[in-house]
This record gives sequence, structure tokens and C-alpha cells, in this order.
Amino acid sequence: MTGDTFADLIKPLVGQAGSISIVVRGSGEVTFAMSQDKKLTGVQVRPDGLVLLERETGWAAIDPAEVVAVAWRSEADGTPGQFL
Repeated sequence: MTGDTFADLIKPLVGQAGSISIVVRGSGEVTFAMSQDKKLTGVQVRPDGLVLLERETGWAAIDPAEVVAVAWRSEADGTPGQFL
């Protein structure tokens, strides 16, 4: 997956409460929880190609080349989630 594709999937989730699950090749699933006080505040593609996810409580840098799948689960919805 490219950095731009990954960032485009995540950008609509800025300010939302819920969780993002990312399947990473060779590592498995990584989940980022975003509650009312820990919302995603920004998404950007860095010059080195990594995607920076910023939250009110910290950040994560993801290598989009290793991302196999992305799923979003809204905190307000009790369904299993939606693959992006």
C-alpha cells in the first residue's frame, strides 16, 4: 500500500472515536484505540514515506509498504467493523 493511499483511508477518521486495526505483513494486527479524550488529531505522509498518525496522547509512524489491510470500528457502533 502506498503512503498516500493509507493516509487517504485514515484522514476521514480524524476527530472520530473508535479504533483502527491495521494488519501488518510479518507482524500481525496492530490496533489504535481512539476514545473521546484520545482522538486522532492528524495524519501525514512524511518525506521518508512513513505515515505519521498523531493523537492527543502520542503518535505512531507506520510503514505503509507493510500494511495488508485496514479496518475501522466506530465507538458509537457495536458492529464488528468495516474494512477500508
